[in-house]
Amino acid sequence: MKESTIEFAKVMDDVAVLRIQGRGTFQNSMDLQNLTRSLLEQNPNVRFIIDLDKCVTLDSTFMGTLAGISVEQNKAGHGYLTVLNTHEHTLHLLRNLGLAYILDIREWTDSTTAHEKEFQKVASDHSATKFEQIIHMIKAHEQLIDLDSQNEVRFQSVLKYLKESLNQEKMRQDQGDDPDQKKEDE
Repeated sequence: MKESTIEFAKVMDDVAVLRIQGRGTFQNSMDLQNLTRSLLEQNPNVRFIIDLDKCVTLDSTFMGTLAGISVEQNKAGHGYLTVLNTHEHTLHLLRNLGLAYILDIREWTDSTTAHEKEFQKVASDHSATKFEQIIHMIKAHEQLIDLDSQNEVRFQSVLKYLKESLNQEKMRQDQGDDPDQKKEDE
């Protein structure tokens, strides 16, 4: 399978289309979050449309990230996140975790108003420390639990593992055994 990517195009000053190609996972969910934050810094009124036509699956961290973006967009008064071109499998995942309540899921469309050449590939940002990645994953799963109480049962073992990992990472940093810090020092 080819590399999973995130692309975006601004179709108007206040609308950006983001395409997820391949898999939406914990590995690229921070890239999605960073992209939306960056676009919001440029224009706090920007609304997001997510095109999942070329997305084969989403993991829980990615879906929690989508939920967080949707909730924040709604709090800003711009309605929930619009999601286009969801395939049956992806739609099932979104509905199963309760995201259908906070996403504006639209029917299949052949194209968006952005032309292919306007899309820019988002470069993966590998600068996040392991500590930051774990915190991001915890927040994404807590977002899913806040969304639907049934998700607490689904993700209690995941959260337990992540919180244990976070504690271990804190201890490593406190002992000066931080591999992320060693990279920076070299």
